Amino acid sequence: MKVSIGFNRHLESNWLAQTASWVANGIEGKELKDKIDLLLTPDFTSQVAKDKTRNLLFGIWSKLPKHIPSDFQRDAANLLMEYSEFNLVFHWGMMLSKYPFFKSVVEQIGRLTKLNDSFLYSQLEQRITENYGDTSTIKRSMQFVIRTLMNLELLANPKQGIYQLRKPIQVNNPSIKAWLVEASVYSAQVTSRSLTAINDENVWFPFELYFDENDLSHNDRLEAHHQTADVIVFV
Repeated sequence: MKVSIGFNRHLESNWLAQTASWVANGIEGKELKDKIDLLLTPDFTSQVAKDKTRNLLFGIWSKLPKHIPSDFQRDAANLLMEYSEFNLVFHWGMMLSKYPFFKSVVEQIGRLTKLNDSFLYSQLEQRITENYGDTSTIKRSMQFVIRTLMNLELLANPKQGIYQLRKPIQVNNPSIKAWLVEASVYSAQVTSRSLTAINDENVWFPFELYFDENDLSHNDRLEAHHQTADVIVFV
């Protein structure tokens, strides 16, 4: 079975922030792609590399897969403009919800660092290639994800082959957390998930947060249903 990776370039924090800002201001389609092209031009000599980077930025902040409503994307851009100090949270949620390979890599990082705040690159590579295949394309895509996390200052690289988590970002705002709950559901490509499962996900390692039922009322696309001792979240 052919695996679609999609995450085929590394990204910089300012590229993501500027793209999100344009989306929040209603810029889309060809106009958005043209603006991203101009943004990237000073940093690239290869047209192919620039095109791939532009397409990835456009994919994160503008392209809509069938299972994601436009309101989710709109709210992400609007919340980012209102809470710009949490911009990484919104980039994270968008990448989780739209790029399964990105989610797979960060999920494995979360597992590897659950008891220790560092991991060996070789351990991560072994886990990813077991799931996706031991190919040069998979290994390059994994490197692009790692470099992106480095550029976003979520990982440090104190020694060759060793990566370390940086201090987590505390997230208490209920509107932001409710949006992340929605992102979690879309990342699994389902229509419902238990709140316990969402809280237990390993993908949240860059953040210090806890989702509770009261957060859900801050997102009118979420419905909460009690089931035994858990809450099931529907979108």
